[in-house]
Amino acid sequence: MTDDLDMGAILNEFNLEETVRCAIGAGNDLAMICHRVPAIEEALGYLKTLPTDQLDRALRNVARFKVNLAVPDRFSESAFTALNNEIWDLRVATLWRRARTGAKPGRRQTLAGRNLLSPPGRFCRG
Repeated sequence: MTDDLDMGAILNEFNLEETVRCAIGAGNDLAMICHRVPAIEEALGYLKTLPTDQLDRALRNVARFKVNLAVPDRFSESAFTALNNEIWDLRVATLWRRARTGAKPGRRQTLAGRNLLSPPGRFCRG
């Protein structure tokens, strides 16, 4: 499985077709696209052009992996929100400590262009 193919280091150097082709060709069974949801359909189109043996290998590996998966716990939005808020508080506390010590903020202190010190909204809700 790849890391997020939406990362700047990848996006700045390769187009999506090349990224998907190289990822599966290198032996990855899954290609993650985490932020550009419309690009998923585009990636599916590129997957359909790959050699059948590569796709068959990936599908066999994923199927074999799925056999050993346990049924997940039932999703709880309230539990997710509590965990999300806990992570948010930790992030804010960490950034506050950096600000107090004079550490220079890095690029990782923004998420999708949003200042991490702004209050969180509901996850995945419009």
